Amino acid sequence: MPHLQELVKLHQDSPFALIGVNTGDDPETFRKGVEKHGVSWISAYQGEDSPIADLYRVSGYPTYFLIDAKGIIVASGHSSSAMDPKIKQLLSDMKKSRD
Repeated sequence: MPHLQELVKLHQDSPFALIGVNTGDDPETFRKGVEKHGVSWISAYQGEDSPIADLYRVSGYPTYFLIDAKGIIVASGHSSSAMDPKIKQLLSDMKKSRD
């Protein structure tokens, strides 16, 4: 969680959003976890039968998807820190396209 909190803070002035989807816990454990870990980003509870996990063929947890401004998945994986350079590049590309 600390790394995710770092990402949110680092990119707070960028066109960046972190969205979490929890599929493993019961609703009460999910709510307590959000409070305990200071989750400051959008975080949704789906339960074990998650249509989102099925749709995106999630096979392990955590799974990260990097989605560009057009809604296209440009990267995925299981390590949030491995996404850092990809996020940086995507934001840089977006900035260049606006200039």
